[in-house]
Amino acid sequence: MKIKKISHLSAIGFSICIFTTSTTSIFANTSFVQAQKTAKFPQIATVTGITNGDISCYVDLIDSKRKKYQGLYASYDICEKEKTFLNKKVRLFYGLEKVNDCQSAEPCGKSKTVTSIKRMQIVR
Repeated sequence: MKIKKISHLSAIGFSICIFTTSTTSIFANTSFVQAQKTAKFPQIATVTGITNGDISCYVDLIDSKRKKYQGLYASYDICEKEKTFLNKKVRLFYGLEKVNDCQSAEPCGKSKTVTSIKRMQIVR
């Protein structure tokens, strides 16, 4: 009888251990994915386009390896300075921002968190 109870408890302990391990790895993987997404954006690039959209300002870039980035989210402050940054080489500073997850500027009650360009500095 004791053997059955011990094996039953061992099975429960093993299940809890697996659950805890998989939960921990899910949280660790989420952080890794967020860091990885941010790392894919260029730190220095040339601004090829700035568009004032319905839910955000959007910036097009080309990096030193000629890789194009189109429609990156940016703060509206950057759209206001289009003439300052267009066709200029800039250093980019990113952050997380909540934006509407709608098809237009009209509120729909949904939002998403995106990596967006918070600030740009002209590189000479």
